[in-house]
Amino acid sequence: MSRLSLTLRLVWSAGLDVWFACLFLITWIRPYTFGERTVHHLTFVMLLEFIVVHASGFLGAVANRDEPGWRRGLMFLGLFLFYNIFAGSFALMYGGWWPMLFFWCLMLSRFPAIVLRPPDAHGQMWLMANWAAMTALYIFGVMITVIPPVPVLGVTPEVIETQNFGMEGVWPEEPYRVLAFGTFYFTGLAIVAVINEVIAYRSPKDGNETPDWRQQLRDRFQETP
Repeated sequence: MSRLSLTLRLVWSAGLDVWFACLFLITWIRPYTFGERTVHHLTFVMLLEFIVVHASGFLGAVANRDEPGWRRGLMFLGLFLFYNIFAGSFALMYGGWWPMLFFWCLMLSRFPAIVLRPPDAHGQMWLMANWAAMTALYIFGVMITVIPPVPVLGVTPEVIETQNFGMEGVWPEEPYRVLAFGTFYFTGLAIVAVINEVIAYRSPKDGNETPDWRQQLRDRFQETP
């Protein structure tokens, strides 16, 4: 893989997460930069992200190349319908359909990689490892932004009043916390994506390389009668 190819893969893998991290950070500093109710919208983005994190673990288990395609498709459909219940609840709380559409886009974008072109055993292992990292980032991000003090920056009481959340809770009452959380979370996802691409770039390029101890252990077990 050339350096140009690595750069393009880094942009492709981490670009969206970097964009979201910047969106949260800029809104935290200047809440009206992208619209009067951007704080409100981003709060629901993080609620929907919880569903995505929860579903990603099950989707990783569904992505088993040994299973026939029709069975993977049925399991994917079952998970899609199940998590639609939660996405629909958030849409009702929000009072609009865009959270539902946002969730559909996130889920359906994973259909080709999960059902049509599932990864091999090594790829599935990486898929589950990335899910574990995503879960850890989400949980840790909640802890460090809900419990300790968080700077208000541009999210003043006047800004909060204009959001019209219509519900109670830490995030609706102190939305600067969820903006700090989103900044941390998506920055972490971008770093994980960069690490994945760098590891792939530095991995052995041909079969003459000596496999690592994990590959040797897998080969030994496969050879055992």
